[in-house]
Amino acid sequence: MRGENRQYKTHTESAGTHFFTPSQFLDVFLRCCHKLLTSHLNCKELIREAASYSGNCFFYSLFMISMDLVIVVALVVLQVSLQPSLAALFTVEAEHTSYNSEYGGNVVMGCRFSSKPANSQNDLKVIWHWMDGSPDQEVIRLVGNLESSSSSKFKGRVKLLTDELKNSWAKIQISDLRITDSGTYQCLVQTTEGTDYKTIALSVGAPYHSVSKQIERTAEGDKVVLTCQSEGYPQSPVVWQDGHLQSYSSNTTTTTTPDGLIKVVSQIEVSSSEKTKYTCNFTKDHSSATFHIPDDIPLRQGENDILIVVLCVGLVLTAIGLGVVIYRRRKDIRTPRTHSCLAGDVESMSAAACLQKDKGNEVEEIVVSEGKGCQ
Repeated sequence: MRGENRQYKTHTESAGTHFFTPSQFLDVFLRCCHKLLTSHLNCKELIREAASYSGNCFFYSLFMISMDLVIVVALVVLQVSLQPSLAALFTVEAEHTSYNSEYGGNVVMGCRFSSKPANSQNDLKVIWHWMDGSPDQEVIRLVGNLESSSSSKFKGRVKLLTDELKNSWAKIQISDLRITDSGTYQCLVQTTEGTDYKTIALSVGAPYHSVSKQIERTAEGDKVVLTCQSEGYPQSPVVWQDGHLQSYSSNTTTTTTPDGLIKVVSQIEVSSSEKTKYTCNFTKDHSSATFHIPDDIPLRQGENDILIVVLCVGLVLTAIGLGVVIYRRRKDIRTPRTHSCLAGDVESMSAAACLQKDKGNEVEEIVVSEGKGCQ
């Protein structure tokens, strides 16, 4: 090819020609195509050099485009010719490439294989791996219609949905999800027609549902420490605001629980005398707790004792007062009855008779009318 280039240059220079005719370019193009199919030489370089000597950029650009079209057409023809073979290949496709599930819940992940084996009991092998371990851990396998799991991590929490195999689905269900179950899983299916696999990502999160709160007085007594605490995953920022939506900087610490959850504890220090409210908001799940100051501030131990004593004394005094009132009312009810009997009985009934009648019926009210005596 290099020799041809040198001959081509020598011929061009000796001829003193600066422009090629279309027939000359066509001849170069055909020779390039032949070389491309036989020796894989760079025909574009030959045309470029020829055009640089000829000065005819139009024909150079035209044949460059033509060469690209030839390559594209060749690729299309190759793809069409191989399409029947590609369609016959055994493939596995994931139902979803990623799953988001909640801590403590369940998840079903699956992959679909292209064809059912002739004898499903003997020709099908399904293996699920958890790829984030070191080494990889086998989650579950099905070989010869025999299901087994060698991983202690998933023991008792994973099962293969065998009823889905007849529909060309290899699905597993993982129960009681843990944070550590997150990672990449591999679904591998093997039949007599071939073997293929796909990878699936699982992310397990835990919402910050329950927010506990606590109030403590400082040693000085004029301030209080407000504390919010919750557990979830992943870590959530905590934002503090008062009743006027003014933000406060907080002291926030995090620790990891044995279950893989993140325990978030956030605190602020505020005045105990200012009447307002403060809210801590876990922004990941918008869970919050509100403090009402000073209503939510607990009393000191000494203040509690004094309050108890005061309440007891008050109850005793109230009981004594009620007893005195009841006694006096009963005394006032009996005294007028006697006097009314003694007051103007001028006709027939004596005072002794009136008293005797009053003892017999204390409920009855005795009225002595002037001139009539007791009735």
